Amino acid sequence: QEVDIVVAPCRGFQSAESTLAEFVDQVLPVVTFAISEPQLSPSDQAELREIKQKFSLPIFFLRIPEAGSELSSPKNSPKDNKSQLHLQLLDLEYLSPCSPCGCGAPGSSMLVEQLEKLRLLSSFSRQVLQQHLVEAATRLSEVHGRCLNIFINQAFDMQRDLQITPKRLEYTRRKENELYESLMGIANRKQEEMKEMIVDTLGNMKEELLEDAASMEFRDIIIPESGEPVSSKDIKRCIQQIQELIISRLNQAVANKLISSVDYLRESFVGTLERCLKSLEESWEGSVHPPRGLEKPRDGSVHITSNYLKQVG
Repeated sequence: QEVDIVVAPCRGFQSAESTLAEFVDQVLPVVTFAISEPQLSPSDQAELREIKQKFSLPIFFLRIPEAGSELSSPKNSPKDNKSQLHLQLLDLEYLSPCSPCGCGAPGSSMLVEQLEKLRLLSSFSRQVLQQHLVEAATRLSEVHGRCLNIFINQAFDMQRDLQITPKRLEYTRRKENELYESLMGIANRKQEEMKEMIVDTLGNMKEELLEDAASMEFRDIIIPESGEPVSSKDIKRCIQQIQELIISRLNQAVANKLISSVDYLRESFVGTLERCLKSLEESWEGSVHPPRGLEKPRDGSVHITSNYLKQVG
């Protein structure tokens, strides 16, 4: 059904390999090569070498006698006596030396030197088509096997994640609580230290601040020299200006101390964060069965988060 017979043009017009190249990607070819001489000519051998190199197709070789002549019957020749044509095809690696009769094994070429054996073309065609069917089935089986492997691996990964992820989340949650408690402890200690430092500074500057407040000139307030009482509004403005003076002097006094204390606080925070992240990363790195596709890198990039935190710090 739906079989086309293509006769290659004369060799001087178009080579046989060019003709095959036009059809081999679109059809399932069954190639026959008819020979009228007792042996292959140099041009025949060159053409067969080119076909074997480009396509590696099995070929049905048919020896056709010249008009008015008859081929010798195999009954009159020794059983192991091979023709010159057979030897040439053996040398070209089209025939298998394990098949002395030249009938061909499945998937290999076949040589027929008697016209009455032309019926073997049917079995040869069946073998070629069966070979194509086996190749297609093999490729489908490989694709099917790959798909099954992907599904199986994904199923194992999901099962492993279902078992490991809750433990990792619990471990991360515990580390998060430890980090929060540690940072809050550092913040509370530094806050108390800052309060004590401000109180000490204020105590040391008390006399100086009193002198500055006594000698300061109030802005936009007129105080009568006769000692008459001023209004409550002016009193509030005086108090506000004295507060601004104290806060300004106090800020200048504790600025350097606060800067060093804040730098220490930042180092403490960053160091605590770094240790926590490093612990989490080492826990991930030491996992016995990391998820597929997220295996431990060989270049140490598993510590990328803590490395970036070091740069920020």
